[in-house]
Amino acid sequence: MDRVRALDELHRAGIKTYVMIAPMLPGAESLAEILAGKVDYVIVDRMNYHYADWVYRKYGLEDKMTDYYFYQTERTIFSTFAELGISC
Repeated sequence: MDRVRALDELHRAGIKTYVMIAPMLPGAESLAEILAGKVDYVIVDRMNYHYADWVYRKYGLEDKMTDYYFYQTERTIFSTFAELGISC
């Protein structure tokens, strides 16, 4: 939350702000409401390096590594941010 408060303060001061959601993990969809009014744009990326695959396996998140998950979640995130007037 310290980062969100810093984004808010910088944004209100007229400084362009952005966030990068990477890797996209479950729950990323809820970030739009938290970041509304605090950022000018958002960059979204997936888990695209395989040395951390064990983390996904350890927590039963293998389905979150798929292209399907990424594109479905990306669409949801883009749509939600667009409704708030934030570019992705």
